[in-house]
Amino acid sequence: METTDLTVERIEELRLGRALERTIARLLKENFSADFQGRTFFHNRHHCRFLVWADALLVGHLAIAYRAIRLGQQRVDIVGIAEVAVAKTHRRQGIGSNLVASALDEGRKADADFAALFGTSKIYSKAGFVPAPNMITVSNIEGARTGTTIRERNRHFMVKPLGNEQWRPDAEIDLAGFPF
Repeated sequence: METTDLTVERIEELRLGRALERTIARLLKENFSADFQGRTFFHNRHHCRFLVWADALLVGHLAIAYRAIRLGQQRVDIVGIAEVAVAKTHRRQGIGSNLVASALDEGRKADADFAALFGTSKIYSKAGFVPAPNMITVSNIEGARTGTTIRERNRHFMVKPLGNEQWRPDAEIDLAGFPF
């Protein structure tokens, strides 16, 4: 099935509604081995979502979180990208790339310094993301409860500058909370 319209819809988290959340949860279940337990998020809620529809069927999803973090002693604003999912029947049509581009545009409009994500898909490197070998401090979240603080190098962490700031791979990162 070919998708001709890759229009991306932006919807704020507060406006999702239960029916749309169920639809998103089904797409996430199809795409991830992790158990989201019927939710539309893994760790915690996001700020907004980007959705792609084909014939009233949700075929693409991406969530973003807008957050201030520490890069060494410097405070920077980031757009954290999470839960990128494309329906199996609609892959290789540019939907994932279009969703990522929409998230990057959103970050630029918000004057975020960087976009960041945890992932390894080729669409991220094609969009300009590079691995960030930084030491990261993050809070483990399980069942909407703050768990232990983790300090580690995560080989799946990637970043992309959105403005004039330069990423410093030697600086420690404090995500000021849970991963996105």
